[in-house]
Amino acid sequence: MKVLYKIGLLTGIILLCINITGLFMTMRNPAVFSEENNLRNRINDISIGYPEIKGLLKRRPGENNVDFAVRINKTVNDGFIHYWKDAGINKYHMRVPVWENYLLFAASYIDPEEYRKYEFSNYRKNLERGVGLCSTHSIVVKGVLKDNGIKAELLDVGGRHVVVRAELNDTATYLLDPDYGIVVPYDTAAITANPELVRESYKNMADLYYPDAADPYTTDFMVKIFGDRKHVYSVDNWFEKFSYAAIWILPVLLAMPSVFQITGKSG
Repeated sequence: MKVLYKIGLLTGIILLCINITGLFMTMRNPAVFSEENNLRNRINDISIGYPEIKGLLKRRPGENNVDFAVRINKTVNDGFIHYWKDAGINKYHMRVPVWENYLLFAASYIDPEEYRKYEFSNYRKNLERGVGLCSTHSIVVKGVLKDNGIKAELLDVGGRHVVVRAELNDTATYLLDPDYGIVVPYDTAAITANPELVRESYKNMADLYYPDAADPYTTDFMVKIFGDRKHVYSVDNWFEKFSYAAIWILPVLLAMPSVFQITGKSG
């Protein structure tokens, strides 16, 4: 039994050291700024670093909901790279690194389909990492808006794209597309009735891609998918929330038997 207590104490200390190390690490790899040269996909895909972007996501004095939401949408677009390739799983920490959360790291091997390339429910973690798809961009915008008292939800458009539906005031509900930095100043009912309403917002799609980009989304394609079925897109992983508390509680639980034994002897 004494051996088990010692193993528990040692394991607890190791896990605690891993957690503390993570407090001084960041999931944002500066290489995101040069990845565009390899991808040849989006032009000027990322221009804002971390943690600088956190200050830009704060509401300015006197800024109304519409101006704030439009600015946040573009800021997130400028602070992310559209990237989710297997080649960057470890380079860009799409597999949650052990020093960030050793339980999510372990989960990537236990349930790789869910956790090998992991999209956080916590928008701040996605923001820190700085890579993702349309849904990742949108999770961040939704989180920032909700933190500022604006009702927002994620919307899956035609099963091909995720945007943010934001109720900005009594008369203005916009669809925000931070993946492209585009704003559609109409609500879903109007767009479903007339998908052509989004054409003006997405008219310059060709200018956002390199000429040699593979399968770029076009203006016509965006109009088409906005005319297709739309539904609320949900990202809310209970295990993620649990794990960020558990990674601190578990080392304490592992060490407690040995500590009690030592204190009992000394008493």
